[in-house]
Amino acid sequence: MLAASRLIARHVELLAWLNEAQDFLPHRVLIAAWGDFQRGNVKTEVISQLLGPRPAQWRGCTLDDVVRAAHGHWIRGRREPLVLDAATAAALRKPCCCALHAALHGLQPLVVHGVRDKLSNCDSLYIVLDARGELPPGGGRRFVALAHLVLCQFDIVWRRLAASRLDCLPEADATRLPCNLSAREREIMARLSRGSTNHDIAEALDISLFTVKNHLKRIFRKIGVSNRTQAVARLNHALAQSAHNAGQ
Repeated sequence: MLAASRLIARHVELLAWLNEAQDFLPHRVLIAAWGDFQRGNVKTEVISQLLGPRPAQWRGCTLDDVVRAAHGHWIRGRREPLVLDAATAAALRKPCCCALHAALHGLQPLVVHGVRDKLSNCDSLYIVLDARGELPPGGGRRFVALAHLVLCQFDIVWRRLAASRLDCLPEADATRLPCNLSAREREIMARLSRGSTNHDIAEALDISLFTVKNHLKRIFRKIGVSNRTQAVARLNHALAQSAHNAGQ
């Protein structure tokens, strides 16, 4: 999974890669914040299927307080992966009528971790939220180690993709794929490219999770890939090739 991250060239591919990490880092929302926390010059974005592939910016919102508090906990924890406490979780449940907090309703902070950039004297901070609000089986030290690996690799990819904005991504069109996919497989592929999890696809199409997994196996076999990150990359390549041909 970590090796597949080198293939990521767009945010939709990053969403697909994050979904592959669900077994190691279960999440429904990932809050990314970066900048000079000491001076308060911090930018924040949300990466989530719940809000769609677009950034969310807030000013004077209680979420800013959560980001600052989480950063303080992380600093005091010597910049190690930190499982957030109940007090931080309660801050997300403060009354707020914005669309962001409506999407966060019912989610619990799971872990916070970041990366220190000593050259710029800035931090990147990542807050992971999930509906369960608890560590996966075999948690504890194993979870902390895996969270560190996944989030550090995410940070590398996130920095590499910083030039493109989440809300500027075109809708993926699975009909562009040069292969014999069925109508249902093309629909699943299109949803996959938008960052939907297997569970999201099953709910949207009213099919079982087992059926979704079987469809994905057939799709991967037909287009010659082994995972969803490669599948989304293949679709993006097909889109780019189609656009190039159209321009000639």
